[in-house]
Amino acid sequence: MKKKSMRVLVLFTVGITVLILLFRYVGGEETINLLKNVKFSYLVTGFFIEMILFVLWGYRWKILLEAAKEKISIKNLYLSLFIGILFNNVTPSSKSGGEPVRAYILAKMEDITSERAFATITTDRIFDSFPYVFLSLFSIIYLFFFKHIPLWVEYILIIALLFSVFLLTITIYLCINPRATKRLILGAINFFGRFFPRIKRYQEKAEEMIMIFNKTILEIGRNKIALIKAMTISFFMLFCSFFRVYFVFLSVDYRVDMIVPVIVTIIAILASIIPLLPGGLGTTEGVMLLIFSIFGVSTAVSASVTILDRFLSYWLGIFIGSACFFYSSRVTKKSSDNRNL
Repeated sequence: MKKKSMRVLVLFTVGITVLILLFRYVGGEETINLLKNVKFSYLVTGFFIEMILFVLWGYRWKILLEAAKEKISIKNLYLSLFIGILFNNVTPSSKSGGEPVRAYILAKMEDITSERAFATITTDRIFDSFPYVFLSLFSIIYLFFFKHIPLWVEYILIIALLFSVFLLTITIYLCINPRATKRLILGAINFFGRFFPRIKRYQEKAEEMIMIFNKTILEIGRNKIALIKAMTISFFMLFCSFFRVYFVFLSVDYRVDMIVPVIVTIIAILASIIPLLPGGLGTTEGVMLLIFSIFGVSTAVSASVTILDRFLSYWLGIFIGSACFFYSSRVTKKSSDNRNL
């Protein structure tokens, strides 16, 4: 556990270092002046849009939990959600490092098994991915045909898109095909069991967990109304991201065509999917600056908008998630102490 925490800390430090070097390279007095003269009414609007996005995310998860016949308190749902966001943002795991944590926390606070919780979270991530994959293709085609971009950027974008499509396809296939899931998990247990014999003890438990997981997924899939609601919310959440970036531009007194926030949001998300640094820290900012430059946005404005938007879309989730993590730890410890009395 200490090794894993140290690895995350090292990678997070690398990301911060890349970020500092990046903004030292493109920064300057003009960027600092823009940040000093930010129009807070527009920035606050961007903040509220991000908060609406969080609310919608929790509401979508609630719909999927209800489709699985699980009733969860809103308080514990959002505590679990923000803790998951925290771990997603500090682990280099294709924005999925926090999902097992989210399931574990919810199972600990509510009367739900971690397998069923994780099944609803997996479905939630599938609905989260659909709009991004759909609009990613549009964004890449637009850049290829209407903007001049370096060849190496084209390759990176195509690899990122193919990687996200691959993950989405594999996830859906494993969710609806319990035999394939069973073969994959048990195959992994048998493989690692050659080196760590103790792992084979969990084979029976793993089979049971796989059955519960797949049963929950299929249960959700039978609720067509819930699926339609979840998909609608997913697209609305993506539009919230576009408008957040748009209002950040307005906060630095820069008018921009709506196509710019759309393209930069989609491409930045694609860049963060590739598991390099925690939450795409450093790499996402670099991609945002590059896309802005392709659209002719000045360096100072690009740097200012990137700093402000990443504060709202990345750092805000870390701050809220940390507060939720420490709160839930205190509550769990207190309830554990009461049970021991």
